[in-house]
Amino acid sequence: MFRRMLLSVFACVIAAAAQPPVHSETSVALQHNGVTGQTARLILFSVPGATETYPTSINDDGVIAGWYADANGGHGFLRGLSGGFVTFSAPGSPDIFPSSINAGGAVAGNYGAPQYGFLRAPDGDWTTFNVPGTFPSSSGNPIVINDSGLIAGPYFDGSRTHGFLRALNGSFLTIDAPASTSTDATGLNAGGTVTGTYDDASYTPHGFIRAIDGTWTSFDVPGNNFGFFPPTLSINDSGVVVGQYLLVSTTYGFLWQAGGALVTFNVPGAQGTLPSGINSGGAVAGSYYDTSSVYQGFLRIPSGTVYTFSVPGATGTYVTGINDSGMIAGSYQDDTNTSHGFLLIP
Repeated sequence: MFRRMLLSVFACVIAAAAQPPVHSETSVALQHNGVTGQTARLILFSVPGATETYPTSINDDGVIAGWYADANGGHGFLRGLSGGFVTFSAPGSPDIFPSSINAGGAVAGNYGAPQYGFLRAPDGDWTTFNVPGTFPSSSGNPIVINDSGLIAGPYFDGSRTHGFLRALNGSFLTIDAPASTSTDATGLNAGGTVTGTYDDASYTPHGFIRAIDGTWTSFDVPGNNFGFFPPTLSINDSGVVVGQYLLVSTTYGFLWQAGGALVTFNVPGAQGTLPSGINSGGAVAGSYYDTSSVYQGFLRIPSGTVYTFSVPGATGTYVTGINDSGMIAGSYQDDTNTSHGFLLIP
């Protein structure tokens, strides 16, 4: 849900006057059912000169990718684990959404109006690409890149949504679930398996995975409702899919793997549980909100225990990714509603 909020926020961030601190470090306790558990290292940061900072992805080296706003518009950034920043802009556009970074430091996303896809190599080399249509919403429909350089995401042809898979040579494969009326690809693992959702001929939504050899598998969630907005499903290298679904008025998280049962979970007392990612060990990170719509972060370890946390003094904590070391990236809003980045190291 956090990603879907970004574009609506972007229109007003340029006017923000606050200049946040570039770096600070503290600690935060992880809570389980109201009981304090382990203490985690918490690094708070903003891109120098930014009025707003929004991390969107983290790789296994702890490099965080995202976007920030300043007086000249929106730009991309990379933050290394040591705290150094690399910033970049889209050619000829004040609008950019870097949504995914792989282990080698390559970044994928989209930019501009009309929107273009992009691949930024670790050395800064820039590749622009188009799809056979348009990208839906850069914040609600992220483009993802795996460690081999395959890129997946959704596009709209004017009448329906399709998924795509972009190969290393730049060629495109359209992804449509059999007998579907729309297909929304949102997740990709190291083996090239794509996950997402599709609507059948009766416009009933289902989840899917598509293996690199073209094999399709679909699954359902209770109530057949993945939420009011386009859901973002993620998949780890073991083929475990994580996502969310809506039942009555509560949003739950789920885990699913081919050949296994659907596992559902919820942060205790939460009105909505919104997973953002899953690492290779099966740990899930995301955000949740209570009945007052206050957002905080959570970490669900493979045993099923759920820990919660929030940035001290923040009015909202929004998780966007977790890496294989368990590092969690995201953003938070301070008491002036200015957004900054954070890195949580359990």
